[in-house]
Amino acid sequence: MQILGLDNSVRFVGRIKDRKLISFARRSNTASLLDEELSNMVHYQASVKASWEDMFNVELGKTNWMITSKEKVKLVTLFLDDGLLILSTEPNSDHDAIIEKIKNLNTRL
Repeated sequence: MQILGLDNSVRFVGRIKDRKLISFARRSNTASLLDEELSNMVHYQASVKASWEDMFNVELGKTNWMITSKEKVKLVTLFLDDGLLILSTEPNSDHDAIIEKIKNLNTRL
């Protein structure tokens, strides 16, 4: 809930650990763009994409975050010490500013 309060453009925030969504919050005035099955798939996809990033860590360094920009939403994945933090935001959001605010929350990024 704290992350939802950082910026009005944040629609959804979730915590993924071991490829499973363990907690989430959605802005109350925001409808989900996906049904339950597709929501589960997009969370799993974020985990798979994150695991692919690990193969480049030695040469390129640890991945800090990834973003996918769609017409209706931005999907942001932040890499934590023990999992992932996933966000969906409005497509015109300032994702850099949101990420900086989250880093300042001491979420072990």
